[in-house]
Amino acid sequence: MRTKFPTLLLLLALIFSPGFVAAASAADYAGAISAYRRAHGLPAVRLDSRLAAVALKQARVMAATGTVSHFVGGSFATRVTSLRKSGAFKSLAAENIGAGFLTFSEMVKQWEDSAGHRENLLMVGAHRVGVAAVDNPKSPYRKFWAMVITD
Repeated sequence: MRTKFPTLLLLLALIFSPGFVAAASAADYAGAISAYRRAHGLPAVRLDSRLAAVALKQARVMAATGTVSHFVGGSFATRVTSLRKSGAFKSLAAENIGAGFLTFSEMVKQWEDSAGHRENLLMVGAHRVGVAAVDNPKSPYRKFWAMVITD
């Protein structure tokens, strides 16, 4: 019988790397967004690893700079062009960002309470989502969030 020890070590290394978003948490993010969408008569979204990677990159650059902005590290339009070229979506894409909320439930509640962010959460035709959070304990915000949602 072979041991799965190297796999376990790799998993632990990933979990404890900076900016890691656990798969269970990522699924929870998609589930929470889907529940909100279903409550408003819209279909669920599923987690997309390409979108999660884009969200993680945005959350990391915001955490590194301590800045909450769609433009830090490049514009969302630039990120969308790259996603479109990769075939990650057809025509619709939106981004929600935020900081200062330590849990996803707090972050998504703020997005629900903001007209523009809510519009993105409830985007008609959306089917995929990626969400990421990155900690920066030296920043007054402490945690930075990014979400990308597409058709």
